[in-house]
Amino acid sequence: MKYKHIDAMLHNFGHSFVSLMNYVDDQYILDVLPELARHSPGYEIDINFANGQVSPPGEYPVVLHKSISYWKDWLPKHITNHRLEPERLSEIHVRFRLVKMGHEIIVSTTYDRGKEHKVFVHA
Repeated sequence: MKYKHIDAMLHNFGHSFVSLMNYVDDQYILDVLPELARHSPGYEIDINFANGQVSPPGEYPVVLHKSISYWKDWLPKHITNHRLEPERLSEIHVRFRLVKMGHEIIVSTTYDRGKEHKVFVHA
């Protein structure tokens, strides 16, 4: 496994998730996330792609759950395409957070040796 590829994999996954490629039922997910974060404590949404859960718990649009399901199913192949082994990585999280100057997107995981990897994605 090429541990040095983890950051690139996380960046590519996060960038794709918040890009215009993520279009479900006539909606861009990047248009949905700010509104959801605006009504969340801490102005943040955390998506866990291991189990498809969104934090904080609550009611989320069907379009978001569909998108998460599509990307969750594709994630193991994406990881493998970066010459990594999916079973050696812990949960992959995408955090969308509103900040004063707009938003920030943080994608993170921890690998089997206990080191956390975190990348910021600009969208």
